[in-house]
Amino acid sequence: MDKIEVELPDEITTEILTKPPRDLVVVAQPKMGKSCILGDFSVRTNSLVLELEKGGYEYISARKISIYEDEMTSNYDAFKNYIKIRNKLLENKGKYTTLIIDGLSDLDRLSEIGGTLAYMQKSIGKKFNRVGGKAGNPEILPDQPGYKSVITLPEGYGYQHSREWFLQQIEFFKQIAPYRVYAAHITDKYLKATETEEVSTHEISLTGKLKLIFSGKVTTLAKLYSDNNKRYLNFDVLNDSIIAGSRAPLLKGQILISEQEETGTIKTFWENIYPESFFK
Repeated sequence: MDKIEVELPDEITTEILTKPPRDLVVVAQPKMGKSCILGDFSVRTNSLVLELEKGGYEYISARKISIYEDEMTSNYDAFKNYIKIRNKLLENKGKYTTLIIDGLSDLDRLSEIGGTLAYMQKSIGKKFNRVGGKAGNPEILPDQPGYKSVITLPEGYGYQHSREWFLQQIEFFKQIAPYRVYAAHITDKYLKATETEEVSTHEISLTGKLKLIFSGKVTTLAKLYSDNNKRYLNFDVLNDSIIAGSRAPLLKGQILISEQEETGTIKTFWENIYPESFFK
Protein backbone atom coordinates (compact mmCIF):
# COMPACT_ATOMS: atom_id res chain seq x y z
CA MET A 1 0.00 0.00 0.00
CA ASP A 2 1.33 3.44 -0.96
CA LYS A 3 2.03 5.79 1.91
CA ILE A 4 -0.19 8.87 1.94
CA GLU A 5 1.60 12.18 2.25
CA VAL A 6 0.11 14.23 5.08
CA GLU A 7 1.09 17.77 5.96
CA LEU A 8 0.20 18.94 9.45
CA PRO A 9 -1.03 22.56 9.58
CA ASP A 10 0.76 25.38 11.38
CA GLU A 11 -1.71 28.15 10.51
CA ILE A 12 -4.89 28.96 12.43
CA THR A 13 -8.02 28.72 10.29
CA THR A 14 -10.37 31.67 10.79
CA GLU A 15 -12.59 31.23 7.72
CA ILE A 16 -15.14 29.24 9.73
CA LEU A 17 -16.18 32.40 11.58
CA THR A 18 -17.97 33.79 8.51
CA LYS A 19 -19.41 30.64 6.96
CA PRO A 20 -23.22 30.27 6.99
CA PRO A 21 -24.68 27.13 8.58
CA ARG A 22 -24.68 24.06 6.34
CA ASP A 23 -27.77 22.82 8.19
CA LEU A 24 -30.33 25.13 9.80
CA VAL A 25 -33.29 23.66 11.68
CA VAL A 26 -36.21 26.04 12.24
CA VAL A 27 -38.51 24.75 14.98
CA ALA A 28 -41.90 26.35 15.52
CA GLN A 29 -45.40 25.97 16.85
CA PRO A 30 -48.10 25.55 14.16
CA LYS A 31 -49.49 28.67 12.43
CA MET A 32 -46.45 30.80 13.26
CA GLY A 33 -45.81 31.77 9.62
CA LYS A 34 -42.89 29.36 9.22
CA SER A 35 -43.93 28.24 5.73
CA CYS A 36 -44.35 31.84 4.51
CA ILE A 37 -40.86 32.69 5.76
CA LEU A 38 -39.29 29.59 4.18
CA GLY A 39 -41.25 30.07 0.97
CA ASP A 40 -39.92 33.60 0.64
CA PHE A 41 -36.37 32.28 1.11
CA SER A 42 -36.93 29.94 -1.86
CA VAL A 43 -38.09 32.92 -3.96
CA ARG A 44 -35.16 35.14 -3.03
CA THR A 45 -32.46 32.48 -3.38
CA ASN A 46 -31.62 29.44 -5.49
CA SER A 47 -33.58 27.16 -3.19
CA LEU A 48 -36.22 24.45 -3.44
CA VAL A 49 -38.88 23.55 -0.89
CA LEU A 50 -39.36 19.78 -0.67
CA GLU A 51 -42.89 19.76 0.69
CA LEU A 52 -43.53 16.71 2.86
CA GLU A 53 -46.49 18.20 4.72
CA LYS A 54 -49.84 17.88 2.99
CA GLY A 55 -51.16 21.30 1.97
CA GLY A 56 -48.46 23.20 3.81
CA TYR A 57 -47.63 25.50 0.86
CA GLU A 58 -51.01 25.46 -0.86
CA TYR A 59 -51.44 29.24 -0.55
CA ILE A 60 -47.77 30.25 -0.48
CA SER A 61 -45.58 31.52 -3.30
CA ALA A 62 -42.45 29.39 -3.38
CA ARG A 63 -40.19 27.28 -5.57
CA LYS A 64 -41.64 24.02 -4.35
CA ILE A 65 -42.32 20.40 -5.13
CA SER A 66 -44.82 18.32 -3.17
CA ILE A 67 -45.02 14.59 -2.58
CA TYR A 68 -48.82 14.93 -2.56
CA GLU A 69 -50.73 15.08 -5.84
CA ASP A 70 -53.92 16.17 -4.06
CA GLU A 71 -55.78 15.82 -0.77
CA MET A 72 -56.66 12.21 -1.59
CA THR A 73 -53.04 11.05 -1.92
CA SER A 74 -52.44 8.13 0.44
CA ASN A 75 -49.41 7.82 2.70
CA TYR A 76 -47.98 5.03 0.55
CA ASP A 77 -48.47 6.99 -2.68
CA ALA A 78 -46.84 10.01 -1.00
CA PHE A 79 -43.92 7.75 -0.02
CA LYS A 80 -43.51 6.52 -3.60
CA ASN A 81 -43.67 10.10 -4.88
CA TYR A 82 -41.02 11.07 -2.35
CA ILE A 83 -38.67 8.36 -3.63
CA LYS A 84 -39.16 9.52 -7.24
CA ILE A 85 -38.50 13.17 -6.34
CA ARG A 86 -35.51 12.34 -4.13
CA ASN A 87 -33.94 10.23 -6.87
CA LYS A 88 -34.50 12.99 -9.43
CA LEU A 89 -32.80 15.47 -7.12
CA LEU A 90 -29.89 13.06 -6.65
CA GLU A 91 -29.55 12.91 -10.44
CA ASN A 92 -29.32 16.72 -10.43
CA LYS A 93 -26.97 17.31 -7.50
CA GLY A 94 -26.11 20.97 -6.97
CA LYS A 95 -29.00 22.34 -9.05
CA TYR A 96 -30.13 24.19 -5.92
CA THR A 97 -27.88 25.93 -3.42
CA THR A 98 -30.30 25.18 -0.59
CA LEU A 99 -32.78 22.37 -0.10
CA ILE A 100 -35.61 23.26 2.28
CA ILE A 101 -37.17 20.16 3.84
CA ASP A 102 -40.58 20.84 5.38
CA GLY A 103 -41.02 19.06 7.63
CA LEU A 104 -39.10 16.63 9.78
CA SER A 105 -42.15 15.10 11.48
CA ASP A 106 -43.49 14.15 8.05
CA LEU A 107 -40.15 12.59 7.10
CA ASP A 108 -40.32 10.68 10.38
CA ARG A 109 -43.75 9.38 9.39
CA LEU A 110 -42.46 8.30 5.96
CA SER A 111 -39.59 6.52 7.68
CA GLU A 112 -42.00 3.98 9.14
CA ILE A 113 -42.81 2.84 5.59
CA GLY A 114 -39.21 3.19 4.41
CA GLY A 115 -37.87 1.30 7.41
CA THR A 116 -40.42 -1.47 6.93
CA LEU A 117 -39.59 -1.95 3.24
CA ALA A 118 -35.86 -1.88 4.03
CA TYR A 119 -36.30 -4.51 6.77
CA MET A 120 -38.19 -6.73 4.33
CA GLN A 121 -35.15 -6.75 2.02
CA LYS A 122 -32.78 -7.90 4.76
CA SER A 123 -32.16 -11.58 5.48
CA ILE A 124 -33.56 -11.17 8.99
CA GLY A 125 -36.82 -9.80 7.56
CA LYS A 126 -37.22 -12.12 4.57
CA LYS A 127 -40.44 -13.61 6.03
CA PHE A 128 -41.87 -10.28 7.23
CA ASN A 129 -44.90 -9.07 5.24
CA ARG A 130 -44.73 -12.12 2.97
CA VAL A 131 -47.84 -14.04 2.02
CA GLY A 132 -48.08 -17.01 4.37
CA GLY A 133 -45.09 -15.73 6.35
CA LYS A 134 -42.68 -17.57 4.09
CA ALA A 135 -39.56 -16.23 2.39
CA GLY A 136 -39.88 -16.07 -1.39
CA ASN A 137 -43.65 -15.59 -1.33
CA PRO A 138 -45.14 -12.33 -2.75
CA GLU A 139 -44.65 -9.22 -0.63
CA ILE A 140 -47.53 -7.60 1.24
CA LEU A 141 -47.15 -3.87 0.51
CA PRO A 142 -48.35 -0.92 2.64
CA ASP A 143 -51.59 -0.46 0.66
CA GLN A 144 -52.57 -4.14 0.92
CA PRO A 145 -54.53 -6.06 3.57
CA GLY A 146 -52.37 -7.81 6.15
CA TYR A 147 -49.48 -5.34 5.93
CA LYS A 148 -47.63 -4.74 9.21
CA SER A 149 -45.28 -1.91 10.13
CA VAL A 150 -41.75 -2.73 11.27
CA ILE A 151 -42.45 -0.90 14.54
CA THR A 152 -44.82 -3.73 15.50
CA LEU A 153 -41.78 -5.95 16.12
CA PRO A 154 -41.45 -6.87 19.83
CA GLU A 155 -39.49 -4.85 22.40
CA GLY A 156 -39.25 -1.80 20.14
CA TYR A 157 -36.72 -3.52 17.89
CA GLY A 158 -38.34 -2.16 14.73
CA TYR A 159 -37.65 1.48 15.53
CA GLN A 160 -33.99 1.08 14.68
CA HIS A 161 -34.95 0.29 11.07
CA SER A 162 -37.18 3.33 10.65
CA ARG A 163 -34.49 5.43 12.33
CA GLU A 164 -31.81 4.12 9.95
CA TRP A 165 -33.98 4.99 6.95
CA PHE A 166 -34.61 8.52 8.27
CA LEU A 167 -30.90 9.17 8.83
CA GLN A 168 -30.09 7.79 5.38
CA GLN A 169 -32.36 10.47 3.89
CA ILE A 170 -30.41 13.16 5.77
CA GLU A 171 -27.24 11.89 4.07
CA PHE A 172 -29.00 12.01 0.69
CA PHE A 173 -29.99 15.64 1.32
CA LYS A 174 -26.34 16.48 1.94
CA GLN A 175 -25.54 15.11 -1.52
CA ILE A 176 -28.38 17.02 -3.19
CA ALA A 177 -27.50 20.54 -2.03
CA PRO A 178 -24.57 22.16 -0.20
CA TYR A 179 -26.96 23.86 2.26
CA ARG A 180 -30.08 22.53 3.93
CA VAL A 181 -32.90 24.15 5.91
CA TYR A 182 -35.19 21.88 7.91
CA ALA A 183 -38.58 22.82 9.32
CA ALA A 184 -39.76 21.02 12.44
CA HIS A 185 -42.57 21.13 14.96
CA ILE A 186 -42.26 21.43 18.73
CA THR A 187 -43.37 18.92 21.31
CA ASP A 188 -43.58 19.52 25.05
CA LYS A 189 -41.12 17.83 27.39
CA TYR A 190 -41.57 17.72 31.15
CA LEU A 191 -38.59 17.60 33.48
CA LYS A 192 -38.84 16.76 37.16
CA ALA A 193 -37.61 19.74 39.17
CA THR A 194 -38.66 18.34 42.56
CA GLU A 195 -40.73 15.38 43.71
CA THR A 196 -43.90 17.44 43.38
CA GLU A 197 -43.02 19.89 40.60
CA GLU A 198 -42.28 19.58 36.91
CA VAL A 199 -40.68 22.09 34.54
CA SER A 200 -41.97 22.29 30.97
CA THR A 201 -39.50 22.70 28.11
CA HIS A 202 -39.56 21.84 24.41
CA GLU A 203 -37.86 19.58 21.93
CA ILE A 204 -38.09 18.58 18.27
CA SER A 205 -41.12 16.44 17.49
CA LEU A 206 -39.35 13.25 16.39
CA THR A 207 -39.65 9.65 17.53
CA GLY A 208 -37.60 8.42 20.50
CA LYS A 209 -33.81 8.54 20.18
CA LEU A 210 -34.07 10.11 16.74
CA LYS A 211 -34.48 13.64 18.13
CA LEU A 212 -31.12 13.44 19.92
CA ILE A 213 -29.27 11.73 17.08
CA PHE A 214 -30.55 14.17 14.46
CA SER A 215 -29.86 17.22 16.64
CA GLY A 216 -26.25 16.07 16.98
CA LYS A 217 -25.84 15.85 13.20
CA VAL A 218 -26.85 19.43 12.33
CA THR A 219 -24.91 22.64 12.90
CA THR A 220 -27.64 25.07 13.90
CA LEU A 221 -31.06 24.89 15.56
CA ALA A 222 -33.33 27.84 16.26
CA LYS A 223 -36.79 28.33 17.68
CA LEU A 224 -39.13 30.65 15.78
CA TYR A 225 -41.10 32.93 18.10
CA SER A 226 -43.36 35.94 17.66
CA ASP A 227 -43.39 39.45 19.08
CA ASN A 228 -46.50 41.16 17.73
CA ASN A 229 -45.98 41.46 13.95
CA LYS A 230 -42.34 40.37 14.06
CA ARG A 231 -40.78 36.92 14.03
CA TYR A 232 -37.39 36.06 15.49
CA LEU A 233 -35.09 33.06 15.40
CA ASN A 234 -33.85 32.31 18.90
CA PHE A 235 -30.47 30.52 18.96
CA ASP A 236 -30.11 30.54 22.76
CA VAL A 237 -30.21 27.21 24.59
CA LEU A 238 -32.59 27.28 27.56
CA ASN A 239 -32.98 24.67 30.32
CA ASP A 240 -32.62 21.17 28.90
CA SER A 241 -33.91 22.22 25.49
CA ILE A 242 -32.47 20.64 22.35
CA ILE A 243 -34.24 22.94 19.92
CA ALA A 244 -31.71 25.76 19.94
CA GLY A 245 -28.01 26.25 19.58
CA SER A 246 -25.46 26.97 16.88
CA ARG A 247 -21.88 26.04 16.09
CA ALA A 248 -21.70 29.21 13.96
CA PRO A 249 -20.41 31.93 16.32
CA LEU A 250 -22.26 34.70 14.49
CA LEU A 251 -25.66 33.10 15.08
CA LYS A 252 -26.37 33.89 18.73
CA GLY A 253 -29.29 35.30 20.67
CA GLN A 254 -32.46 36.45 18.93
CA ILE A 255 -32.27 37.45 15.26
CA LEU A 256 -35.10 39.18 13.37
CA ILE A 257 -36.29 36.99 10.48
CA SER A 258 -39.58 38.58 9.34
CA GLU A 259 -42.03 41.44 9.87
CA GLN A 260 -45.59 41.91 8.71
CA GLU A 261 -46.02 45.35 7.15
CA GLU A 262 -49.18 47.48 7.36
CA THR A 263 -50.26 46.20 3.95
CA GLY A 264 -50.18 42.64 5.29
CA THR A 265 -47.09 41.76 3.26
CA ILE A 266 -44.48 39.64 5.03
CA LYS A 267 -40.96 41.01 4.68
CA THR A 268 -38.15 38.58 5.50
CA PHE A 269 -34.63 39.30 6.72
CA TRP A 270 -32.77 36.18 5.66
CA GLU A 271 -29.72 38.37 5.03
CA ASN A 272 -29.35 38.34 8.83
CA ILE A 273 -28.56 34.61 8.53
CA TYR A 274 -26.99 34.13 5.08
CA PRO A 275 -24.43 36.21 3.17
CA GLU A 276 -25.24 38.47 0.19
CA SER A 277 -23.99 35.82 -2.25
CA PHE A 278 -27.10 33.70 -1.53
CA PHE A 279 -29.52 36.27 -2.87
CA LYS A 280 -30.50 37.11 -6.43
